[in-house]
Amino acid sequence: MAAVLFLSSDLMFTSRVVGAAQALDVAVSLVSNPAGLPDKITADCRLALVDLTLDNLNLPAAVAAIKAGAPQARVIAYGAHVDEAALADAADAGCDLVLTRGQFHKQYAELLRSAAAGE
Repeated sequence: MAAVLFLSSDLMFTSRVVGAAQALDVAVSLVSNPAGLPDKITADCRLALVDLTLDNLNLPAAVAAIKAGAPQARVIAYGAHVDEAALADAADAGCDLVLTRGQFHKQYAELLRSAAAGE
C-alpha cells in the first residue's frame, strides 16, 4: 500500500482527498501541525502534499525532512494563485511540483493514482 503525507489544516478539503485516497487503497497521514511532521514520515511514503497556507510551516525544513526520510517521495506544494512569492518559495525549497490551489483541486485524484501505482 502506498503512503501519502498531507500537510494541511483545511478540514473540508482534506476529507475529499482522504476519501479519494481510500478509494485507491492509499494510506494518508494528515499533518495539521508542522511540528508533528517528523513522526509521520515513513519510508514507504510516495507522495507528500503540502498546503502552503498551513500555519507555522517552515517549508525548506519540511521538504528536507521529507526528502531525508522518504527519498522517493514526490513533494507537491499548492497555494493561492495570487501568492506568487509563496509559490516561488516552494519551488526554491525543492518541491517537485508547485501548483495553484485550483490546479491542485483538479489534479489531486490523478496524483493519488500515480502514488498508488508507484509512479
